[in-house]
Amino acid sequence: MTEPLDIRRNDPTALPRFAALNAAWIEELHYLEESDKLMVAHPEIYTQNGNSVFSFHLDGEVAGACALKQHEDGRYELTKMAVDPAYRGRGIGQHLMTAVETYAKETLGLDRLFLLSNTKNEAALRLYERNGWVVNLRGKHPIYDRCNIGMEKVL
Repeated sequence: MTEPLDIRRNDPTALPRFAALNAAWIEELHYLEESDKLMVAHPEIYTQNGNSVFSFHLDGEVAGACALKQHEDGRYELTKMAVDPAYRGRGIGQHLMTAVETYAKETLGLDRLFLLSNTKNEAALRLYERNGWVVNLRGKHPIYDRCNIGMEKVL
């Protein structure tokens, strides 16, 4: 992309699109779990209590989005990354992930992040591996039915 990047943090106008992109992406390969249904009904929770939503704006649209979620144990999760199918293959996922990692390290002072995924999400897993994420969980997750892989990155 040659035009300047337009990545926004916690833009309230992007939240409905954040929820819609994620619900559509999840339903492509899986089904909505209770936490996903909560995200669709109340996407603003991903901008509260230390959480952040990063949205990538292109051509007047939210082309992709992801969240940085703080857990009760103080760890932060890269979660809910989705890119509109019309914009896939343009590096938007990479830009979003870089923005989240930079924010986590430089603004929040974090030294690591984690994520939960599924081995069906092959393109996402390749993106994570290319960026230095390493597998730290294989098999069934105790909370999320669709999760069968976890990864971590030292920032």
